[in-house]
Amino acid sequence: MAIDDPLMLAADTTIQGESQTPNQASKTWKILIVDDEEEIHVVTRLALHDFTFGGRQLEFISAYSGAEAKTMIRENPDVAIILLDVVMETDSAGLDVAQYIRQDLGNHFVRIVLRTGQPGLAPERRVLKVYDINDYRAKTELTQDRLFSVIYTALSSYRDLVSLARSRHQLIGLVNEIEQLSHLAARDLQVPLNEVVGTVRRLSSQKQEALPAAIAEDVMDMRENIYAMQSALNKLVALTSVGRFNESRETVDCNAVIHEVLVNLDAEFRASSANLHCETLPTIHACHRQMVQLFQNLISNAIRFTEGHAPDIYINAVTHERNWLFSVTDTGRGISPEQHSSLFNLFHRDSTEGVSKESGVGLAICEKIVRWHGGKIWLESEVGKGSTFYFTIPLSE
Repeated sequence: MAIDDPLMLAADTTIQGESQTPNQASKTWKILIVDDEEEIHVVTRLALHDFTFGGRQLEFISAYSGAEAKTMIRENPDVAIILLDVVMETDSAGLDVAQYIRQDLGNHFVRIVLRTGQPGLAPERRVLKVYDINDYRAKTELTQDRLFSVIYTALSSYRDLVSLARSRHQLIGLVNEIEQLSHLAARDLQVPLNEVVGTVRRLSSQKQEALPAAIAEDVMDMRENIYAMQSALNKLVALTSVGRFNESRETVDCNAVIHEVLVNLDAEFRASSANLHCETLPTIHACHRQMVQLFQNLISNAIRFTEGHAPDIYINAVTHERNWLFSVTDTGRGISPEQHSSLFNLFHRDSTEGVSKESGVGLAICEKIVRWHGGKIWLESEVGKGSTFYFTIPLSE
């Protein structure tokens, strides 16, 4: 018999000749019943006494007032479901409990099932929206079969939420470890690398006649390779620094972002005589630092891969569905179609003849920034006709 968190009687889960381990036998789902009528507690326990979910039985806890319910939920933070009455010591006692759980305790895992005998005192639409209630039932409609369905659905939701939170916590830990390792590697590699750089600089500053021609040429090659290694290390650190879990979003004026990028790239614009044509851009909900890096990488690439004439760069943004659709267009040499699919890969290298083979981390960083913001990035390009990079950022709610 295939088992996928089935709804069944406890007797059905025991296989002849086998028994549960002590850990399995002691593991239960905690259900808090909150009602000022003893009869409701008794009927609920009877209706669910043989209920199991995922091989685990239910453990019932009772509270007979809103005040008692608050104490019980504090003492039992692993409660999975609360079957909550509304009218107890006051007409809104149950709603006060729900508000206390969500706002004061910050517990958004426990599933709150509101069941009331006086629905007029707690209109369903308002209650579900304002108090973050997960289910709303009149006591008269909760037959045994319906109660089974309500508990099954609530436990499925609770289990998935807890599993998601656990996975997210593990992922945050893994990402933090990777960031620490990358910074550690960069720091430990930079120290000996800087010493080598100093030595190479001293050698290359020697008079040409002081070094044999072959050795002088080797020194120059060594210097270029060391600079490339330093650049790769810096980009690796930049990549792992993008999209940290603890980075916050704020209101970001993209026009101010472009102004900041122009200041950062002033030397490149002067050297290339590049022209930037930028429409009025929107204000978005994003990470300011990351947006500066995103636009700076795209604009820098547009300058770098334009040959034979002053680069022209066009930036625009329009609404598309529930996103802002940004475009950064250049008049550069373009990108061949066979490279489009791998362009955003980490350390992608341009295979075009005569183009620097420097490791490409910039577009991988762009892709990670856009993905962190919940958007997508892609390009349209033809060789000799320039490129347009598109990316989306969700509209602010």
